[in-house]
Amino acid sequence: MIQKITTAVFALTFSLLSLNLYGQDSRILTLSDYTYEYIQRLQNRGNMLDLDPTVLPYSYGQVKRSIAKIDEETLSKNEKIWLSFIKDRVNLNDAEENEIGAEFSSTPVFSDTERLDPINPLNQNLYIYPSATLTGYMEKENFVGQFSFRHDYYYDQDPDGFDSAKRLFIRAEDSYVGYQKPGVKVMLGRYNHHWGKFGEASSIISTNARSFDNLNISLEGKYVSFQSIIGELNDLSETGVFVEETYFEEGSTNRFISIHRLNIHPTPKLRFSFFESILYSGSNSGLSLKYSNPLLMHVFMSDNIPWDETNNLIIGGMVWTQFRNITLNGQLLIDDFEHTTNEGEPVTFTFLSSINYAPKSSGMDLNLELEAVSYQTYNTDNAEGRYLYLNRGIATPTNDYIKVKLYPQLFLDQHLRGLMVAPYLTYYSKGEQVINQDFNRRKPDGSVIDVILTGQEENTVRGGLHVLYQPNSNFWFELDTGYNHIANYQNIAGRSASRLATIFKAGFRVGLYGNN
Repeated sequence: MIQKITTAVFALTFSLLSLNLYGQDSRILTLSDYTYEYIQRLQNRGNMLDLDPTVLPYSYGQVKRSIAKIDEETLSKNEKIWLSFIKDRVNLNDAEENEIGAEFSSTPVFSDTERLDPINPLNQNLYIYPSATLTGYMEKENFVGQFSFRHDYYYDQDPDGFDSAKRLFIRAEDSYVGYQKPGVKVMLGRYNHHWGKFGEASSIISTNARSFDNLNISLEGKYVSFQSIIGELNDLSETGVFVEETYFEEGSTNRFISIHRLNIHPTPKLRFSFFESILYSGSNSGLSLKYSNPLLMHVFMSDNIPWDETNNLIIGGMVWTQFRNITLNGQLLIDDFEHTTNEGEPVTFTFLSSINYAPKSSGMDLNLELEAVSYQTYNTDNAEGRYLYLNRGIATPTNDYIKVKLYPQLFLDQHLRGLMVAPYLTYYSKGEQVINQDFNRRKPDGSVIDVILTGQEENTVRGGLHVLYQPNSNFWFELDTGYNHIANYQNIAGRSASRLATIFKAGFRVGLYGNN
């Protein structure tokens, strides 16, 4: 009898503690947070798989509930260290049910390339891009509100995207209001989404573009879930080109995007997804009820009457699976089976794949990544349909390329807590097409254009070293350095170039948290 009473008291106490533990549920864990590194390492070893590894970002509550299910006695020494990083970040003031807080972080970037992409560097000089973020938030039960201001000099100097930070190089982002509870999410705000593994490419939506204003609705069950995003993009000017400002142009074209995803997960280690995205536009387009409906499938609605906007529809699927120590991830996106004129042009597609081998007791992972994007994926014969936001790709940075990356990750936490070293080898081949250009159906001689790597491709081989050191969750140092050899430089046959390309980041975070 005493044993039963003791058990009941323990169960009641645990349930009450759980309520407190999950008090801070609704706030989004920003995708720039290194906590995702440790989550992914545990997921690659079969832990935290109640969180979909390809639907990011997570909320603090999702992460808390997931780590509460882990049996720490079964973890290796490295896994326990990674779990401690996650706990340090998300278990803020566990005893407080209603949270309020503020954070300040700064991560200046030092680089010898103007473009912060070491495989595709631009110019060679010393570039310093200071950045700092101020965030304040409040939670009440399952509701959350957050404001965030980011100062980032790179937003002003970005050689590819438009200047998105005018006054003091500050942009409001990661700001939202919403409601979240287990299985339900409704969020309105400006923050990034990434539908793919953390740190890898995505064929549908990624962190490459600046965050745009969007409404996100998600429902999740044990075996089936769906996500929906409807967002507002920048306009196209009345002259048919993208410019930074169109507010004086009466003939500019309004652009919006609607993205759906349906997931089937029969087991935590096997997940299938179907996704679709439609970019619709018009001179008087606005938020559309039909495109806002998360269960109205674009693939059966596009081009049907009523047809009041120009649109660009892309569809695709994804498979994520894990068996033993191997994790496989693959995405296939189809942009078009046949272009607007029935002339037999090739299919446009994106294919992404990755393999991870992660022995549980080992301090090393092995990784292989493949990206192949055909010659005019994300482009259309109507400029307003190009898959861009502020001149940056919403999914991949560009098109018409193949990239292969092979790298081990050495986890040296037992020697120096928070240290990861990853030597890598990357092959990158780029054709002559880009997303933001006229739609080419034929070569100059009239023949059908190549499916991928059009014209004279530029080939880059890079050997590099990636180092991440995080002594605790509030300090981090990251280095990516390596040597690039480029054949057919700038798509000119026989021209070659070689250079070093290095990017270094150092950052910290401080915060104040309390009861509301």
